[in-house]
Order: sequence, then structure tokens, then C-alpha cells
Amino acid sequence: MLPRAILKNVPQRYLHGCHKLGMTFEGNSMQHLGSEEDRMKNVFGGRIKGDPPRSSSRVVRGQTRKIAGILVPQKPPEPDNCCMSGCVNCVWEMYNEDLREWKDKRKEASQRLKGTDATWPADFEPPLKFLDLQNVPTKFKSAKIQIDKQRNRGTASLFPPREGSLPQSVINARQRHLRERQKAATSETGQPESDEGWDDVPVYIRVFAEFEGKRKEARLHGEHRI
Repeated sequence: MLPRAILKNVPQRYLHGCHKLGMTFEGNSMQHLGSEEDRMKNVFGGRIKGDPPRSSSRVVRGQTRKIAGILVPQKPPEPDNCCMSGCVNCVWEMYNEDLREWKDKRKEASQRLKGTDATWPADFEPPLKFLDLQNVPTKFKSAKIQIDKQRNRGTASLFPPREGSLPQSVINARQRHLRERQKAATSETGQPESDEGWDDVPVYIRVFAEFEGKRKEARLHGEHRI
């Protein structure tokens, strides 16, 4: 033990300049955060008492439908039981994989519908971005027309008309982008929609799910090399 006279000269640590506020940390004993079940529900979802279980998107994926010969799964529901513990098979990683499969199958089926008179089921999340107008259900036709108008309008209408000629580098870039869009439009697999299915999910969870998926793929490739 140091003598009391020496301890008086030792400067005390405070959070800021106020000498009345010491470095004291308090838990939740001074604040009412609900019952134990309410606090568990915030972490593990609404499965503690009486709520229907939703353990992962793969357990309650629903029925698939055959559209233009393609088995299209139902849109996967968001999981509500992530424990935030870094599980090997995280439910958000599984949801990300299911969502990618759902998008790919929808796009593949929409490509098969082109040139036919068949209509996408109105109650099965029609992909308006990829469907032709004749394949769109009646109640979604106005929304499809607006999407096509917005796509054709592009960003050219946002700027005043150019008086001089475009530089050659800009012309080359336009031609390259046009070829890339045409290649993506004719491809059946292509890149799926980027944000659909993640509208109400925090961005950090989506980034975490994509990162975990890429890390798992890299680990599997490394094991195959061995």
C-alpha cells in the first residue's frame, strides 16, 4: 500500500473536465429494459413464448412453382433468430444464398417467358425488370411501363444538350457499356438484382452475410487444392 500522502498527489482520472463525475460504469440496474423474456426476444427473436418458429429461411421457404419449365422457389423470409455469435452456418448467410437462388431462378424463368403469351403469376413476386409487357400480370402493367420509361430515359435528360462533339474516349466507353448491357440482357444467368430482398435489413447484416459466404467459398477452394 502506498502512503496516503502519496495517494493525494496522484491525479484522478475523469471522463471529462467535470471533477464531480468519476470514471464509474453502470449496467442496466438503473434502467428498466423489460422482463427477461422481452430482453431475450430482442436478441433471439419472437420465439420465446407463443410465437411461430422461424429458425431459418430454409425451414419455411414455401412451395415452388413451375414457370416456363423452371422451378422457381418462393421468396425466402428473413430469419429472426440470429444469435450474433459467428456461427459456422449463420442464418443470414443461408438467407443470402437462398435469396440469390430465388433471384436467379426468377430471371431464368422470365427469359424463358419471352416470346410467349404466358403470364407470370400475379401473387408470386413478378420480376418486372426482366419481363416483357405481354408477360406481366394486368395489375402490374402500369408499373412495368413506368420502369421501362425510367430505364429508357437514363441520365441524358438531366443535362443540357451538348453543342460540340464527344471526345473519342467517351464514345469508346459508351460503346463498351452498350456491349456489356446487351450481353447481360441476353444472358440467362447474369447478375441478379442487387437490393431486392434486403430492403428492410440493415446494411451491415447484408455485408456480413456476403463476406461470410465469400470466406466459406475461399476456404472450400483451399481445401480442394490440398
